[in-house]
Amino acid sequence: MRSKKKITRKVRKPAYRRGEKLAIYLKRGTLVLLACIVVAALVLGTKLLTRHFSVNEIIVSGNYHLDKEDIVKSMKITKGQPLLDIRSEDINERLRENPWIKSVALKKQFPGTLLIKVEEAVPKALLSIKKKLYIIDENGNILERIKGESTLFLPVLKGISPKNKKDITEALKLISLLSEKNILSSMESVEIGTESYGLFINMDGELIKVGYGDYSEKFERWIELEPEIRKRGVLIKYIDLRFKDSVIVKPMEKIKKGKLS
Repeated sequence: MRSKKKITRKVRKPAYRRGEKLAIYLKRGTLVLLACIVVAALVLGTKLLTRHFSVNEIIVSGNYHLDKEDIVKSMKITKGQPLLDIRSEDINERLRENPWIKSVALKKQFPGTLLIKVEEAVPKALLSIKKKLYIIDENGNILERIKGESTLFLPVLKGISPKNKKDITEALKLISLLSEKNILSSMESVEIGTESYGLFINMDGELIKVGYGDYSEKFERWIELEPEIRKRGVLIKYIDLRFKDSVIVKPMEKIKKGKLS
């Protein structure tokens, strides 16, 4: 008995189906090609824009104590540098290394201008340390050392360690109060120091014992009494404002040969 062989015929797909498959391949290839073209165009466009938008001018504002040249130097940016490559975070970090600068705002003004606005610390006093003077801000931070001969344009904190945050803070509170009451503006020399009882202040050679706290109330009492004391022409050794509801005036004591102590 003969074995029957199974004959398998290869069925060819219709031509229209082969055409559809080819069309799909072509469409996919076109999409990939278009995507590559778009990416290349973006890269090329970015490079062209980067070259076109370069730093031609740097404008600095808000600086009163710092020179523009010093600020620009600290930014580490040069003219011709691509404007799009500059990061605000980098500029902020570099400039904030300077104790004078509290905050920085950066704006890019195309095609080639960089706007930098800084907020500077406000100098409040001079801190005397080992016969050297340092400018400090409202928080007691040292801004810079004063070198050479200079006019004392701020109250001086003497005999107060920069590590003594309490006394530094209290002295700055006292300075703010005196400034608000326009007392400092009429003085040529103001020194603040500490004793066992607290703060004292020497204004144009006049010693006032202040202590700690209630500065506004204490100096209100002194402001009310001062005209009467001036009218009497009393030479004062010191004034004590430490005790509530009172002003103690210690006059100079006469001694032999007409000298005063």
